[in-house]
Amino acid sequence: MEMKLPLVLDVISENIIKHGSPLALKGSEVASWAKGLDLPDKGELLFYTGGEYQMLPFIDSLIKTITHLDQGSKMFSMMMGARNILNKTGISPEKMYASVLAKDKDRYNSICFKAATVLKELGFEFCYSGNEELYSGALLYELGYLEDMKDYVLRVAEVIKKSGAKTIVCLSPHAAEVFKFVYPKMVEGFDYEIRTYIDLVWERRDRLAKIKSESVVIHDSCRLARELGIHQELRDIMESVGAEVKEAPMNREWTSCCGGPIKILFPELSHVIGGRRVNELKESGSEHILTSCPYCLSALEGGRAKGDSALIEDLIEFLYRGVKA
Repeated sequence: MEMKLPLVLDVISENIIKHGSPLALKGSEVASWAKGLDLPDKGELLFYTGGEYQMLPFIDSLIKTITHLDQGSKMFSMMMGARNILNKTGISPEKMYASVLAKDKDRYNSICFKAATVLKELGFEFCYSGNEELYSGALLYELGYLEDMKDYVLRVAEVIKKSGAKTIVCLSPHAAEVFKFVYPKMVEGFDYEIRTYIDLVWERRDRLAKIKSESVVIHDSCRLARELGIHQELRDIMESVGAEVKEAPMNREWTSCCGGPIKILFPELSHVIGGRRVNELKESGSEHILTSCPYCLSALEGGRAKGDSALIEDLIEFLYRGVKA
């Protein structure tokens, strides 16, 4: 019996392979956050977004669209038929459809700008691949498209090589993980130093401005805490800016899931898990939740009950307050 993967996985994998982005975002769309910053395209330290924060609102909308369409309906057939035709011109109807429904697009896009601004304030000099930047391909690997991944990583590696960088700083722990552990096995000579954004901020945390805030609780990303071993650094950074950290019952390497990993296949269950994690985090005594992963941020926001007073932020958003103070 032939087993077929859910359509949404095919849509996302095809877009990564053809367009270098799960939602076929154009390079100019992915890099729009950097307009006016005049970042060089060559340097020793490469600032890498992978388009992950930028694409999240679109992915959420795409999932909602496909989830609520009957796959045997005329509407669905028309949508997918249009995709097959328009893909030949390089246009993704999923992206267009999703962008109409997308919320928080400006917020997620601005996180990249805020991250770069904080690093500049800390004295880091870095380059950025701009319109040429490609998604890391982490989803291809995580979803089992290994043969496609083998070809795709070569394209990404070529863009990185053009930057002349020796070190890559990743905003997303998913990108950091795949660059650190997967790429060296698939790409000859991929011997870059892989750092996370948290690494760099922690390294110069003594330069951070104090930030007025009530207590915060940290949602440790599983990729960051377990695969990359980064969790105390987040707490050290909070101490440096003068913020009190309350601990959730499940934290650090024993962090609970946000629901993000299953969002593509089981969006409603993802919301349930995300909601449980939000409640668990609030058990700490703080309603100000910080995380350091785009997917965790999106999943926790999606799981929060309507009317819930919890404030959910990325650490980047929180630290940017010190820049603007």
